[in-house]
Amino acid sequence: MKIIAFFVSICAAGFVFAQDTKALPALVSAEHPTLKVRGKGLLRMFGFRIYNGVLWTKEGSEALTEPHALDLEYLRNFEGEVLATRSIDEMKSQGIGSEAQYEVWVKEMRRVFPNVKPNDRITGVHVPGKLAKFFHNGKPTGEVNDPAFAQAFFDIWLSPKTTQPAMRKELLASP
Repeated sequence: MKIIAFFVSICAAGFVFAQDTKALPALVSAEHPTLKVRGKGLLRMFGFRIYNGVLWTKEGSEALTEPHALDLEYLRNFEGEVLATRSIDEMKSQGIGSEAQYEVWVKEMRRVFPNVKPNDRITGVHVPGKLAKFFHNGKPTGEVNDPAFAQAFFDIWLSPKTTQPAMRKELLASP
């Protein structure tokens, strides 16, 4: 799995969505009933299908200043440790955060990211200026009450500095 994670870090992705959009977890849609699909796609690396991604935002909201959700349906096995480490690598590549923050943030991600297998979903909810909440297959795994972390985590996909500009374009597209 670490080899795949390595390739993810050094490649540009083709991003085409091949699955029907699944509903947000019930707990997320109950708390944020106005979220609608904004964009979606399939992340591929070297021909390997990695995950389907869907960005949910408030309808009519172009800016990401209101709560939004990113739902990733994994198509391969990944350890939670690898997900946390890769997330930190992506933040570093964008120049987000400091070494002291990375030490705290990786511990938080290890706490909230489970190991995943094909068809598992991790849904992250970003409440800008407040926190990030995480769900695994619809069940809460925890939240990180750090606005800087929440922004940095979602910037992995949504910042103009992302290492995956094709994915960003697809996620930010209007359906």
